[in-house]
Amino acid sequence: MIKTALKKVCSAFAICFLLAANPATADADTNDTLKQLYEMRTLTFAILSDYYMFSGLEGDSRYNREIESNVKQFEHRLSKITDSAAPTAKLASLAAALSEWQNFNRLLETNRADFLTQGYANARLVSELSNEGIALNKSLGKVYDALIEKSGIKLSELTQQTRAMGLIIQALTAEYAARSTSSLGQVNVITINDGGMENQGKNFTALLNKLKEQGANEKRIYKLVDQVEVKWEFIAKSIANYNENAVPFIVSSYGDRITSDLESINEYYTQNLQAKK
Repeated sequence: MIKTALKKVCSAFAICFLLAANPATADADTNDTLKQLYEMRTLTFAILSDYYMFSGLEGDSRYNREIESNVKQFEHRLSKITDSAAPTAKLASLAAALSEWQNFNRLLETNRADFLTQGYANARLVSELSNEGIALNKSLGKVYDALIEKSGIKLSELTQQTRAMGLIIQALTAEYAARSTSSLGQVNVITINDGGMENQGKNFTALLNKLKEQGANEKRIYKLVDQVEVKWEFIAKSIANYNENAVPFIVSSYGDRITSDLESINEYYTQNLQAKK
């Protein structure tokens, strides 16, 4: 027992020493954890969107599988950020995020089970699911901000922009799915986007224009941004006029593609341009 304890202590000291001796490793770990947290935030909205697609399309098996897949991805990242060696392990804000996830996941399973067994879900519990999704996103955002403050790490402006855009498009997709797939869309879910969908759409367009200007001199980034712009223009009017000719499948699909394109832009910048500086 004593030997085992000593080994653990020595191992912890060794890790601390290595990180102190090699700050690049510590920065890499912090950057990776920040990426995990960002992806967990987008997955929260994706799960919410998938649930509304699942229920609105009368228990569509495709979206049931999407929910399960996204939950697994979320939990995989959760296991990483709660690991004792993770930079987030001792952050006070992490416990709150973990609690919010447990609440969100419990409501998700309850609403799915209700729909599968009786063909409908309790409107109040669906509203609570939406509210818990918003609370979970905010809690994860607090962990993200706390890690940046604790580490003192500086994220590039492009990284900050693409991640802000990824969160906006996923929040828009979730609310659009909620509003357009069933009468439940009229329940509290209209609070998903701060300031409303129209304002968030304008924010996305403004960030997109800024991103396009920044990438004007880099062919690969400019091409990727152009792909985002084409997809956004295709769904922007539908999102602005969500009460007319609803196309939730198209908005959901394009929203996911835009999120993927934004991550590709950030990865290319990090690997090929920022590394040269």
